[in-house]
Amino acid sequence: MPELPEVETVRRGLLPLVGKRILSLELNRSNLRFPFPEDMDSISGLKIEGIDRRAKYILIRLEGDLTWLCHLGMTGRFGNEPEGKHDHVLVDFVDGTRLVYTDPRRFGIMDLFEGKFNHKLLNHLGPEPLSSDWDSDKLHSCLRGRNISIKSALLDQRIVVGIGNIYASEILFRAGISPKRKAKNISKPMCKRIHQQALIVLNTAIEAGGSTLRDGQFKNVDGNLGYFPHEFAVYDRENENCSSIDCKGLVKRIVQSGRSTFYCPKCQK
Repeated sequence: MPELPEVETVRRGLLPLVGKRILSLELNRSNLRFPFPEDMDSISGLKIEGIDRRAKYILIRLEGDLTWLCHLGMTGRFGNEPEGKHDHVLVDFVDGTRLVYTDPRRFGIMDLFEGKFNHKLLNHLGPEPLSSDWDSDKLHSCLRGRNISIKSALLDQRIVVGIGNIYASEILFRAGISPKRKAKNISKPMCKRIHQQALIVLNTAIEAGGSTLRDGQFKNVDGNLGYFPHEFAVYDRENENCSSIDCKGLVKRIVQSGRSTFYCPKCQK
C-alpha cells in the first residue's frame, strides 16, 4: 500500500490540475472498495482550487467548499492517459486534458464531503510526522504504557500517520532500535532518534519520488517510478549483509501482526 512519500509524490504530481475546471466525469463501475457517492457527478463544472494530503488520503479541494477524498488503496494510481480495463474513473477538463484513475485490485476509496477535514475517515487520525504537531516528546507520551511493539506503534495511524511497513523498518534500523522492543520500553532518547530518522527517511523518500517495489505497481502521475528502493538499508533485503560498515550481521525478516518486518538483530537493540 502506498505510504506517505508515495501519496505526497502523487499529490505533487496532481498540482498542475489546480485552477482547471472539470468538464465531465465518467465512472466505469459502481464501486471501488466502497460504492461511489451517489452525487459523484456533481463535481462536473467545478474548478479545482487546491490539492492537499492528510495521512494517506489525497484531498482535492473544489469550488463551493467541496472536497473530493481519494485513497489509492493497494494498487490505485492517477495518470494522464487511459491504460485499459482497470480504468475506473475518467475526468475530462474544459482545457481538453484528462485525469484517469486506474486500480486493478479496486481497494481504493473515493468520497465527497463538505469542508476541509470533517470526514469519518479523517477524524481519528494522529499528527503528521513532517509537521510541527509531532515531535519526540509527543511520541514518547503516546507510547507510554503500551504493550505493543514499537514497529506496530509506528503503524498505528492514531499515533502518527502515513508510516507503513517500508518506512517503519527503515526508520527503526537507522535509529538502532529493534522492531520487537515494546513501545512502553522506548526511552526519551530513543524517541528522539526515531523522530530524527523519520524526518530524514520520509523527506529523502519524497525527494526520490517514493518507492516502487518489484511489482512495479506504484507510479507517479507522469508514469515515473519511485527510486527510494535504491536507499533501502533493510527493507526487502532478507539474508543480505547489513549495510552498517562495522556490522557483520545479516538482515532478518520477521512477521509482526501479519506484516513483514526487516531488521538487523546485531545493530538494533
